[in-house]
Amino acid sequence: MTNRRYAALGNFSFVEMAKPTPQRLSIEISAYAGARVQAFMGGVGDKEGFRQIYKTMRERFEKFSVPPSHVKRRQLVFFPRMEDIRFENGEFDIAEPAQAYLQLFKDRTEPRGADIALRHENFGIVVEEVFDRFYRDADQPPDDLIHVTCSGYLAPSPAQKLVVKKGWFETRVTHSYHMGCYGAFPAIRMAQGFLSSARGEVGARLRQVDVVHSEVPSLHRHFVDLSPQDILVMSLFADGFVKYGVYPEELLRRRDLPGLRILALDERLLPDSLDGESWVPGPHHFEMSMAITVPVVIKQNVASFVDRLFTAAGLDFEAQKDRLVFAIHPGGPQMIEHIRAELGLRPEQVALGAKVFFEKGNMSSATVPLVLKEILDSPDVAAGTKIVAIGFGPGLTIAGLLLEKI
Repeated sequence: MTNRRYAALGNFSFVEMAKPTPQRLSIEISAYAGARVQAFMGGVGDKEGFRQIYKTMRERFEKFSVPPSHVKRRQLVFFPRMEDIRFENGEFDIAEPAQAYLQLFKDRTEPRGADIALRHENFGIVVEEVFDRFYRDADQPPDDLIHVTCSGYLAPSPAQKLVVKKGWFETRVTHSYHMGCYGAFPAIRMAQGFLSSARGEVGARLRQVDVVHSEVPSLHRHFVDLSPQDILVMSLFADGFVKYGVYPEELLRRRDLPGLRILALDERLLPDSLDGESWVPGPHHFEMSMAITVPVVIKQNVASFVDRLFTAAGLDFEAQKDRLVFAIHPGGPQMIEHIRAELGLRPEQVALGAKVFFEKGNMSSATVPLVLKEILDSPDVAAGTKIVAIGFGPGLTIAGLLLEKI
């Protein structure tokens, strides 16, 4: 089945920019911060008045947050560090981070925190360090570098700054932005297209496309409008940073690297769902909305979508189903289970995706690549196993990859 026409994913790596925060602690701290903001806005300065607000806020966070039974911990770059948190006399004492760029709520007279311009400036500082870590020891430049994010946009971008800093002036930088949780799929489609177009060039050679995801949803924390959905989002999303390569399969084999051969890729907008999800820049932070109908729409369409994905590869889903491994984006605590039930899968077929969600939370576009890394690294997933990756995002958009472990 080896054929130079196939592209493959490989060489996955992941960096942490902050020690993950236990979910229980993140919920408690967020409730406390929310209470402080509400007390300030309401002109409540006495201790007893604050305690009542805090009690109510804790109850709301307890009711609407993703519980520790679903998510164990999350990386949150823009969140208090453990060493900055003290608890005395029934109250938290939270020191500002030492680094100025991490101080989103430094101005105590502005309950909305830093404005969107400053948050983007801070985003750049963090993500430039992400790129430096990924490429610190790299001496071989990629032919193309695709930067994926939905949490911050700068021009020139951190990806461009990395390329200039390294002197890689023949590397082409492409930005794949603001697609939300399904962002890996368009980026991989672009990379596959770059490889295909390169074959037609005069003197064409085997090429390498790197994809880097930098998702920092903690940058957009806010405490002024704490609807049930705001609390859910605040407790669901996590920061995630992942890098991988898209190669002609022949090049991957030359380097003796394991990989995931791309058999098919599809992406479709779903009917009657435009208002299902939004992610819009506001004056101080990005604002998310998600309708309660989203899981229903996805459940109604996922089976036919997967059938089409297999048909595109000349395969039959039902004939292959029992031998497949799935990388399903965990859009919420129950999303993986809903899709598993709809497709008639066994729990172990979706276990690695559930494991990543439990251990790291929803890292937006970085989540599916992290699940694919788990699958590629797992000795329990044999070479030749076919993998189905599925993601969702605004539109509503459903995207999928059919892969084979090599």
